[in-house]
Amino acid sequence: MVTYSDGKSFLGNTLIVSNGHLYLEIVKDIGPRILSFGFLGEENLFFHDIENQITKDVSHIYGKGKKWHIYGGHRLWLSPESDLTYYPDNLPVDIQKIPNGAIIKSPKQDINEVELSVKVEFIADSQVKITHTAKNKGHKKRFSLWGLTVLKSGYTMRLKIDEKKEGLLPNRNIVLWPYTDIHDKRLELTNSEIVIKSDKRVSQPLKIGTYNDNIKAVYEMGEYVFEKCFLGQGEYPDFQCNFECYTNDKIFEIESLSPIKEIAENETFEFWEIWKLKKVAK
Repeated sequence: MVTYSDGKSFLGNTLIVSNGHLYLEIVKDIGPRILSFGFLGEENLFFHDIENQITKDVSHIYGKGKKWHIYGGHRLWLSPESDLTYYPDNLPVDIQKIPNGAIIKSPKQDINEVELSVKVEFIADSQVKITHTAKNKGHKKRFSLWGLTVLKSGYTMRLKIDEKKEGLLPNRNIVLWPYTDIHDKRLELTNSEIVIKSDKRVSQPLKIGTYNDNIKAVYEMGEYVFEKCFLGQGEYPDFQCNFECYTNDKIFEIESLSPIKEIAENETFEFWEIWKLKKVAK
């Protein structure tokens, strides 16, 4: 049985949705944004930018005084990344309660002319399905949906990479961003796995991407293990990445990407992922 209760956060009013095992905290005054996630009555695993340290001035696009704030939690963006993707999502959202979760819908974005929504559904005691949807409210456009889950830094992520036998053809792609140092001690590559050991003492950013038909990213956070799972098939941005992650001293982002799609006015498309949470012995 799913329950709903009102809450308060550093961003204002929230709705707390729970299945009795897990809880999700949804911000009412901005978004769409899932601010917090964890076992009911226990620690929130998502990063919160309470001191408002991570921002970007986007006044040259969206108007005088407009700023984008990371805030924290899980957000929905558009890809490929550009200044336009840093839309200042600072308006109240519409939240619809559904039998096994909730749907969070934002107003139409200026300039981008899209409406974004995020549906959360409890599908097991310790599993949540997150469905990202974009509706095009303007001229025809081509983009990918981008789900960014911003967790606390200081822990270890493991991701299996593709090991299909392709004969004479390549079977793995590892994509690096300009600021990523291939010799970074936080990064470990094996023939079958990407491992990133984030460090709260290291501010230098690190970002890496890859493609896999069946993504399962595991972030080991002490006694908690967070998993993000999704499927891939199609054309993707960023040298064909359907998975990306970014870390510095403050955050660890686990990022999913949908295939790139061209959509006409009033057309929608969606992309889903599964979150799993479990506890392990200390």
